[in-house]
Amino acid sequence: MKKTIAAMTTAALAAALLAGCGGTPDASSAQQGSQDSSTSQQTGAETRVVTDMGGTEVTLPAEVKSVVNLWPSSNSAMLALGAGDLLVGTMDYTKELPWANFVYPDIVNVATATENAEELLMMDPDVIICPSPDTAEALNNAGLPAMYLMYNDYGSMREGVTLLGEILGGEYVQKAEDWCALLDENLAVVDEALSGLSEEDKPLVYYIQGMTDGGLYTTYGANTIVGEWVNYAGGVFASDMLNLEGSQAQAEEVLALDPDVVIIGGPAQHKLYDDLMADPAWQDITAVKEGRVYTNPMGLFPWDRYSLESALQILWAAETLHPDLVDVDMVQKVQEFYQDFVGVELTEEQAGYILAGLTPEGEIDYEG
Repeated sequence: MKKTIAAMTTAALAAALLAGCGGTPDASSAQQGSQDSSTSQQTGAETRVVTDMGGTEVTLPAEVKSVVNLWPSSNSAMLALGAGDLLVGTMDYTKELPWANFVYPDIVNVATATENAEELLMMDPDVIICPSPDTAEALNNAGLPAMYLMYNDYGSMREGVTLLGEILGGEYVQKAEDWCALLDENLAVVDEALSGLSEEDKPLVYYIQGMTDGGLYTTYGANTIVGEWVNYAGGVFASDMLNLEGSQAQAEEVLALDPDVVIIGGPAQHKLYDDLMADPAWQDITAVKEGRVYTNPMGLFPWDRYSLESALQILWAAETLHPDLVDVDMVQKVQEFYQDFVGVELTEEQAGYILAGLTPEGEIDYEG
């Protein structure tokens, strides 16, 4: 019998709220930051101490008003939390994203920032978010308030989002907690829906990484966040089967696996889809013969990697792999996410564009 996601939401949400962000082992550093931040705010201090993901304590203003963010993923995370107006330095990649411009049109006027300490000193931000501990240390040594924040799987994403909420403070603390609860809710819902799934019924999933057009055999290696959501969604990740290190697979090895499903993500996904469907080597592959080649949703960041929207990726992937077991209104889920977190109301059509990996105008955004 098909299990409907909506029918299980209440129980799953209760479990998620009991677990919470702070209840995960990976959130210890962010919890310490929360304690330090709360203490300073309660005493009316003008500054507070927050601990980054490398264990470094950094003194920040009690109220952060200006942020330089040196990592595309956490830039998109700020936009997803509705915090775009705090950015005074961002990345060119973020400024070029169609949905970033849609939810925060002023992103084009935010300065493009680099790791140059002299330039950053002139910008004088309240905090600088860095994806590298070495960069954060170098900037701290130059007298700048830099914090290391980086995630590459769902565990570290919980920690990183919680820390981001603490860095930004105010309403963003609760928004970060709500995001973690949403992630845990969706994981619980999918786990319940697929509880009777046998190993034999798990499709073999090959993923093509389309951040650029790297060809049909650029993927993600074993033990990555892509493998996590494939496994959560009731699939078997091809790179795990291949024990693949790095992102480049061999054509003959991939084709020999005869994947049941192919998922293509990133800005180049539509071109890569066309390339695959026209490639003679793929015509006898099960995924092609059975019409199970899919592009991946993409909004403020590709859902399949380090995006806050990856909390929705788990639902989308589970329904895509097991439509007989999982029934979810993804258009509604996208609308709820953008309303609750981004603070933007989407039409059903716009939510559908995100699910199709298109721009707010319903177009493909890739020039090659």
